[in-house]
Amino acid sequence: MRVPFSWIKEYVDWRGSVEELAELLTMSGTEVEGVDWVGAPADPENLARFVVGKVLTRDKHPNADKLSLCSVEVGEAHGGVHQIVCGADNFQAGDTVAVSLSGATLENGLKLKKANLRGVESNGMMMSEQELGYEEKSPGIVVLPDEWIVGAPLQDYLPVSEAVLELELTSNRPDCFSIYGIAREVAAAARLELAPPPTAGPAVLGGAPAHEALDVEVADPQLCPRYAAQVIRGVTVGASPAWLKARLTHAGMRPISNVVDVTNYVMLGWGQPLHAFDAGKIHGGKLIARRAKEGERIVTLDGVQRTLDDHMLVIADAERPLVIAGVFGSVDAEVDEHTTDLVLEAANFSGPSILRTESHTGIRSEASNRFEKGLDANLVPGGLDFASRLFSELCGGTVAPGTVDVWGEAPSRRRIVYRPAKADGLLGYAVPAPEQAGILRRLECSVDDGAPAALASGASPTAEWTITPPTFRPDLVREVDLIEEVGRIAGYDLAPETLPRHTTPGGLTELQKVRRAVRAALVGCGLDEVITYSFVAPDAVAPFGLPEGDIRLDPVRLSNPMSVDQSVMRTMTLPGLLGAVRANIDRLNDPPNIFEIGKVYLWDEPVSAPAHAAEPGAVLPHEPEVVGIILAGPLEAENWTGAGRSTDFYTLKGVVDAALGAVRLRGDYTPLGDQAVHFPYLHPGKSALVSVAGAGGTGVLGQLRPDVAAAFGIDDVAVYVATLNGRFATVALTTTAFADLGAYPPAAQDLAVVVDVGVAAADVVAVARRAGGKLTRDVHVFDVYEGGQVPADKRSLALRVVMRSPERTLSEKDIAGVRAKILTALEREFAATLR
Repeated sequence: MRVPFSWIKEYVDWRGSVEELAELLTMSGTEVEGVDWVGAPADPENLARFVVGKVLTRDKHPNADKLSLCSVEVGEAHGGVHQIVCGADNFQAGDTVAVSLSGATLENGLKLKKANLRGVESNGMMMSEQELGYEEKSPGIVVLPDEWIVGAPLQDYLPVSEAVLELELTSNRPDCFSIYGIAREVAAAARLELAPPPTAGPAVLGGAPAHEALDVEVADPQLCPRYAAQVIRGVTVGASPAWLKARLTHAGMRPISNVVDVTNYVMLGWGQPLHAFDAGKIHGGKLIARRAKEGERIVTLDGVQRTLDDHMLVIADAERPLVIAGVFGSVDAEVDEHTTDLVLEAANFSGPSILRTESHTGIRSEASNRFEKGLDANLVPGGLDFASRLFSELCGGTVAPGTVDVWGEAPSRRRIVYRPAKADGLLGYAVPAPEQAGILRRLECSVDDGAPAALASGASPTAEWTITPPTFRPDLVREVDLIEEVGRIAGYDLAPETLPRHTTPGGLTELQKVRRAVRAALVGCGLDEVITYSFVAPDAVAPFGLPEGDIRLDPVRLSNPMSVDQSVMRTMTLPGLLGAVRANIDRLNDPPNIFEIGKVYLWDEPVSAPAHAAEPGAVLPHEPEVVGIILAGPLEAENWTGAGRSTDFYTLKGVVDAALGAVRLRGDYTPLGDQAVHFPYLHPGKSALVSVAGAGGTGVLGQLRPDVAAAFGIDDVAVYVATLNGRFATVALTTTAFADLGAYPPAAQDLAVVVDVGVAAADVVAVARRAGGKLTRDVHVFDVYEGGQVPADKRSLALRVVMRSPERTLSEKDIAGVRAKILTALEREFAATLR
């Protein structure tokens, strides 16, 4: 929520800086995310160049038909009368105007200087609301009230420059969604006097009473506990004054017309949303708060026709719905330039009902944002009086006597037993009982502490008080809630620094250790971690071409999705990761190398869709944690030493090796074989299964087929993907057995064996290790050859065999024996020949 600093100071006499106010609010529980300065630069020297002026003469420019040559009085302190050339046509001699003098820097960064306009010198500028930052476009200059003092700083009347606080409000504090509510917090925390509420009604009433012009019926009191309306006649719809536009703009709302602006101003200032109807468009002279009929349609103010259901509340006349209650109005009763009579609505609606309507219509407004949190029904009369007074002052309307107010029995006020000593115990520091009572009273709680009776009898006040919270504080329901209020207003900084009496050593679970190690390894490989949505579209995995019956095609469906695009739980992390790659490419960033550690949601086996709705009592899916990896960018960017190094299948394999190695595991890689049907999205010649000893199948890696990448909007980029399931975590980070470095040197033998091209190198290595026996410490492939020196259907694998004994230096006989065993086993298993 955006809160203009000057607006708060209307209700509380704050003498400190805006930064000090932000600190006070944050430390008392209302978080201030930042302070935003709007308007012209705020330094005093610049603001002194914005003044109130008066047009003395307005003559035609001698060399331009659409320009005027004006003499403008700006006060003796600023040089008296200035000659200003102006292109606007909405003013005349005698008008009071806003003037920026030469040297002023405007809101848009433009610095004024004396100029020669078509042969005539112009010294300064008469400003429009656009230049002041109040409107996106303005047809002319701003004309100010005649009583404003000529030569006075414009900042004294209008916020030429202003600080705006950005607040992060919590949903349990609907009272803070108004300027007056924030001022109440400031007054309580700073021990300042709070100004009376801005809810005084109009000074003069006239015409027939409201109840003679309008009838109100509440057909569903559960969804609409209170509905009130006033009648204002003879309004003139037009533009709002500059001060009102400034307030709304700086608070984050767009000025529209004086009628609409008044309703928004009251909502922001007092917290009660309002709606103004064109009285002439209400058929039958009656408003009805009822549930919509199933399939009933309404055209909202944005021109969209919307279909309603019978769970939604509407405000209707005798023939049709006019408003989606608390959310959005319709064109059928819209106020326009022809409107003369208004019906002003102030109501109280069910928060859960508004929240559901927002979800189903996709509309969320400033009004519905407040209603959904549960507003106080007692705000209604003040909101009507506040707005009707402004209508009378700004729109020329006459407010009809009386209010049509339909309200059942008001809910009883909560009474809470409160013990001051209990507060000291929970807070950990003492707050004197009189101070506790003072804090609660400043927060407008009624405090019955027994003090008058005790004083009369000469006894001390009772140890238990009875506290009645104000109706606008629905969050105060228990004694501990009141203690929290005392603590935050007294100041949490009063709490002494103490060590816990009992300390329990912390630590990480085994899964957390694995997760951290894998994350660190992947980051060390140059990848960035991302977090993508667990909610995805139903067709998110469609481009992968998964076979019929695959459990990944049968996602968990949400019963209350926010949108169709987020209506099921993900069964793979790759769609979200590929979406992140596409988003970077669309923004002209280099294709990224990224990973995600997160859960997917899978049923044991595919069943019918209705059985998979996540409803109360339903069997829940499994939520295995997986590691998703995507390499789309180069391994090394181009630099001054030469071209960069591109990513390939072996780069991806190295990344997976690093991730597994970080948790003391070694991956084995085999062709997809008959498992390829489950991974149709991978290039058949550039993919492999990953397994880990003791954990079985651990994942898959390979190049994404170009047509699948294109389906995600990724063209002309080779994308390599890997997915590791969580099985490897069960055998990860095992204790490594100590092995002596050895006093005896190792021996290495290189063997080149010729095998069929279809024989996997990993199988050859495994057989060689097994055959070599206990003296064999390592076997690995260091070269592969296919060419003229071997048959066309063969290839040569160069193996390096490392041997070592912890007891002696190996002899030639030992080495020859190991070599012979390996060659014999390879010949037996693969018909291998020594090259």
